[in-house]
Amino acid sequence: MPSKSQAQSKPLTSVNDIWVLIKEDYNIILAESAAAALDILKEQEIQVLLTDQQMPEMTGTGLLEIVAVEYPDIRRFLLSAFTDFDTVVEAVNKGNIHGYINKPMHAEEITLSINNSLEMYYLRKKNRQMMEELEQANRKLINLDGMKSEIIKVISREIRSPLNRIMGTIHLLKDKIEGQELSEVVNILDSSVSKLEEFSSMTEQISILKSPGHKLNISRVPFKQVIEYSVIEASEEMKEKGIGLDLQNEAGDASIQGEFHLLISCLVNLLRNAINHCDSGGSITIKTMHSEENFVCGVIDQGKDYTEKHFEDMVSQYCSGDTNLNLNFGIQLSLAQMIMEAHSGKILFERTEYKKGALKMVFAQASGDSGNQDLGLQG
Repeated sequence: MPSKSQAQSKPLTSVNDIWVLIKEDYNIILAESAAAALDILKEQEIQVLLTDQQMPEMTGTGLLEIVAVEYPDIRRFLLSAFTDFDTVVEAVNKGNIHGYINKPMHAEEITLSINNSLEMYYLRKKNRQMMEELEQANRKLINLDGMKSEIIKVISREIRSPLNRIMGTIHLLKDKIEGQELSEVVNILDSSVSKLEEFSSMTEQISILKSPGHKLNISRVPFKQVIEYSVIEASEEMKEKGIGLDLQNEAGDASIQGEFHLLISCLVNLLRNAINHCDSGGSITIKTMHSEENFVCGVIDQGKDYTEKHFEDMVSQYCSGDTNLNLNFGIQLSLAQMIMEAHSGKILFERTEYKKGALKMVFAQASGDSGNQDLGLQG
């Protein structure tokens, strides 16, 4: 049998030649016949299948036709001589193979085809897993006890957005993807996964907060820790837009009574809203104030994309004391409002002098709290 170096230096003419070439780089299983290959597929997960056309009892195209139906995710390649061209074209047209490699073959062609096929296989697998998770999350939303129908509709719509992106990516994977195109597909998948995780987390929190008789796990929480954890959680999104952070802590080491992870979630959602209203290279200010009456944490954005109507609606919703949810401002702010209500607090909105927006978490420290402390931001 030829060595690997010999196989690399001369044209390849059979599956055995390929096995010699790549056996050290991949986990290779060699089948002597189509029947043996089908037996192996029943027992093991195979990502890429390369087959000769001429085999005992069954042709390569016959094998690939079966595999295409029973194991559609496997990347399928036919090794063929020029005289097999009509057979190969027919197989391609029927959708049974992803490509064919002419004999004699070359080492670079084989390794490139295998590497691309493995990447596509795992991308398709990842897509399928994400779609199953999305469907499961959607079913969970529909069955949530006590959830308002309007909330279910909005969250479902939000979840369908990354789902549509994943479906579009699947269509891209139907064709051979190489180089930069493959990198862009991976970026889309990563972004969609992040969206899925974000909305799944919000769904879980909303369902818990809406559960009848739910009680918070209250403890004394240093608010500086809430800020630290929240900033870390939102840091990647801020980094992507080059957004800086200005922390103005006038509350010192103040602590409040609350559930730690919910307070983090509330502040993270206010930060993400602020990110949406900041230009690239801008900054967000977090300002805390503490008095005998209340504790206030404000998140100030740059006012990007605020219209006069938007300002009016935000002021109306978050300065009137209205506790009804307004889903027009997005799930993030609705969840933040739920969390604050669960803590006997509220979300207030303030328009600053230079048309910036400030969303405030207001915690009552004593009776008679008005929550109307001006954050005093002039810039």
